[in-house]
Amino acid sequence: MKRTPYTPKDFAWTKWTASDIRKLAPKILAEKKDRLFEIKKVPSTERNFENTIYALESSDYGISETILKIDLLQNVSPKKTIRDTAKRAIDTIQNKMIAIERDPKIWQALKDYEKSAWRKEQKVVDSESKKLFRDMFLNYKRLGFDLPASKQKRVKELSQRLAKVSNEFRQNINAYDDHILVTDKELAGLPERYKAGLTRAKDGRYKVTLAYPELHPFMDLAKNEAKRKELAEKALQKGGKKNMKVLAEMLKIRIEHAHILGYKTHADYKTELRMAKSGARVIAFEQDLLKKVAKGGMDEIKALRALKRKKTGNKNAVLHFYDIAFYSHELQKEKFNLDSEEVRSYFPLSRVLSGTFKIYSTLFGVKFEKLTGFTLWHPDVSLYVVKTLKGDVLSYFALDLYPRHGKYGHACVNDVVNGRKTSFSGSDYFTPFGTMLTNFPKPTKKNPSLLSHGEVETFLHEFGHMVHHTLTTARYASQSGCHTAWDFVEAPSQMLEHWAWDKKPLALLSAHYKTGKVLPPTLLKNLLASKTHMLRYGILRQLIQGMLDLTLHAKNKPPEPAKLYRDLIKKYTGIILPRDAIFPAGFGHLDGYDAGYYGYLWSNVYAADMFTRFKKEGIMSKKVGADYKKWILEKGGSMEEIDLVKGFLGRPPNNKAFLKEIDVR
Repeated sequence: MKRTPYTPKDFAWTKWTASDIRKLAPKILAEKKDRLFEIKKVPSTERNFENTIYALESSDYGISETILKIDLLQNVSPKKTIRDTAKRAIDTIQNKMIAIERDPKIWQALKDYEKSAWRKEQKVVDSESKKLFRDMFLNYKRLGFDLPASKQKRVKELSQRLAKVSNEFRQNINAYDDHILVTDKELAGLPERYKAGLTRAKDGRYKVTLAYPELHPFMDLAKNEAKRKELAEKALQKGGKKNMKVLAEMLKIRIEHAHILGYKTHADYKTELRMAKSGARVIAFEQDLLKKVAKGGMDEIKALRALKRKKTGNKNAVLHFYDIAFYSHELQKEKFNLDSEEVRSYFPLSRVLSGTFKIYSTLFGVKFEKLTGFTLWHPDVSLYVVKTLKGDVLSYFALDLYPRHGKYGHACVNDVVNGRKTSFSGSDYFTPFGTMLTNFPKPTKKNPSLLSHGEVETFLHEFGHMVHHTLTTARYASQSGCHTAWDFVEAPSQMLEHWAWDKKPLALLSAHYKTGKVLPPTLLKNLLASKTHMLRYGILRQLIQGMLDLTLHAKNKPPEPAKLYRDLIKKYTGIILPRDAIFPAGFGHLDGYDAGYYGYLWSNVYAADMFTRFKKEGIMSKKVGADYKKWILEKGGSMEEIDLVKGFLGRPPNNKAFLKEIDVR
């Protein structure tokens, strides 16, 4: 399929002004109305797949890309005016698009097609098209068009309000800004490289913010317990009290919305379209896993408590929430003779980037080239093209890797242009483009960006999303790349995290930033041995956050979120959080991943099972890589996810590999 190369003009949108963005919203809405009007005016007797189903699918083409570009600028623009204007535009578009798309005449068009032409056409259309129709029909049915008019109106009102408050929830997290001030003495334990990356206050002290590259190393390495406590307490306020009010409204809206549509809970509503299919099945999955790892997680906490008592000489010392990362690092040093700062020195970001490219090039038969002459939204951002080994363009992606004020604070991949055929019967293909956002340490004049081993895993994970997005060959945009069931979307990336734990890929990913030497044998051996360090606690923490999410969305009278989280932490770890801690206010997964945080562990079951082929046949096997590309990366969501995994493995999947990985029976 021919894919058109991009030119600098294709990125003119990265320079949109506030005025440009304001003008786009009404154009987008008008264009969508016009496209739906063309579908509605087709006589019921003349309906077919192309003028109804494909027309409805393609009614988003071009429009969705523009919306995704505005949304990206909301999260990455260095200019506050652009971010604020983009937020208002997204609010407007989401609010009014709900009213436009929730058109009973479109639902009638689908029903008319289903009753007549579909019975004939399903015998001749391909499997991707069959799935497109089934998913589309169910999605429209879930909008409540068969309800009385008064209830339909209420569903629309709730959806519009939810879109607005959800965007507000995200923005409050992105915009939240706080820090502590520390002296040189109070930075004891932190390397000079870390200090060099900090800004200073007027009084000469250093600022340590809540940005990941500053927060996590400080919690891992700072010897000053009082300052760790101060920073950790501030982190538990992220999002602010106003976000607790926003969250309360989000939950209230979701409950009413689910009830009107006939679902017992919001969790049931959300999981219907996922592999899990019901909230009850998800709760059973989480609770079963919780039973398996709870004791192991608590044992690891006890080991940290014992270490603190040993180190402090206080046999009654209490392990606090701000101690876990620090004593985990100390225990890692004792058990595995592993110093995270020494490990970090072997993972300069430039090496991790080039190593990742080599690994994925080998596995998937593609090459990555950095482009010049393109200016995007910030000087730190780099643009790359993905090509076949013959040199044909497949796709493009941008890397925005360092933190800055107002930027999205976590790590993610944004689809901006989704792959798809350019027309219903044509053979040309729309060239995908995506962006990868992370917040790794920014290089300074003295030091390069050095990644922890955990950040190397993060890089491989996020770039796994990128290859999923950019190597797609799915016919329809709604099925391309990462458009899979929400509880499977992480599996392809989680599978690729395994490359951070094997000698061969680590030789490509590591090189000391001064000497250029790869990880020495002893350090490599100790690093690989540390894979299970605090693993049960890590899984336990994910389960606690999953239970927070599920409890809030599987109950019609959910408990107060902040207290619920504090209670869960106390019950399963014995750790006491401050009474004013409001972790849910900064837990961004409660928007977007609502009733879906379980998906990280659910998809990990499939990820671990898929990795068994690489483990058996070779972690750098081109044959297995080609099969993975064919069955998982290229197909996106064009088949049922369980069938994708079966196709790749050549058998039904199971959870044996996952349970073995986390060392539980």
